Amino acid sequence: MKIRNLILLLSALALPLQAADVGTAYLNLPVAIAKGETKLVGVFLARPVLLKGEVASDVTAGATSFTAFGNNVFSAYTPTSEVGAAELAPESDNHFVLEFTSGPSTGLIKQVTAFNGSTATVIGGLPALTAGMQFVLRRDHTLDSLFPGGAGLKSGSTVGTADVISVLSSTGLLNRFFYQTGYGWRLETDRNLPTNPNPKNRAYVRVSLGSGFAFKANAAKTINLSGEYRGARSQITLEGTSGTIVANPYPVAVTLADSGLAQYLTKATSAAGADSLRFLEGGRYVSYHNNGSNFVKSSGGALSDSKVLGVGDAFLIVNKVRQNVAFAPQVIAK
Repeated sequence: MKIRNLILLLSALALPLQAADVGTAYLNLPVAIAKGETKLVGVFLARPVLLKGEVASDVTAGATSFTAFGNNVFSAYTPTSEVGAAELAPESDNHFVLEFTSGPSTGLIKQVTAFNGSTATVIGGLPALTAGMQFVLRRDHTLDSLFPGGAGLKSGSTVGTADVISVLSSTGLLNRFFYQTGYGWRLETDRNLPTNPNPKNRAYVRVSLGSGFAFKANAAKTINLSGEYRGARSQITLEGTSGTIVANPYPVAVTLADSGLAQYLTKATSAAGADSLRFLEGGRYVSYHNNGSNFVKSSGGALSDSKVLGVGDAFLIVNKVRQNVAFAPQVIAK
């Protein structure tokens, strides 16, 4: 990564770094998309912090919940259900993520499924946590938090006449959404029609921090990513093996070699034995993997350490086992 570029970008901001557990700054970054292009866009700018807390007692690796120091710390928050069909039609904006901001798990983002007093339950296992480790709680992103009321998008009556946002489900399927003129967020196969007058509202479909979405532009445009840039490393858990969209967490471009990802990936000389990093290039996915020494293109083996992940970009990773992946620490980390 060009560290000097990141320092210059942050120093040029009119907004000061905020006082937080890790350095933060509010950014608004433009991402250009050509007409008809499908681009993987990374969600790396966060929604505001709702509360800060500390882990009350040690937690064994693999546990799915922890207790925060204090009484009824999370009592004001109730996560909306994403079970079954609700994943594609949640009833509210109440999606939450916890981000650990101190200790060896700094930057780890976990989706919350339930709160009970001062106890939070998350998706997948936690790493070992020690008492006193700090965390912050935020609302997670949704279609409507990224593009409120369809702002900046071309609406239409079908996906053929509108900008289309595709979100990867927990089962590895890309579901296509658009903003239907006069109605709101709709799933491609469940839009307002005379024969379907009451389709479900899709405004609160989760697009989680650290992940991303596929954007197909009906006409050339620039979309804007807005939110809090967190000055810690970005770390997420790849829960399944069907694929996860992973965002470039930096407000500058980064090469695969400089990203720090290599130390977390399953590596193998053969692509069949390694985690696959898939980039959208010219409308098709091109696979890369790490052979134990370098990043290479999976077809032909061309050396690809200099493969660039641009600002606002994302890629699809198909992993061999459940694992955490993290990027190198960022410049304004505490």
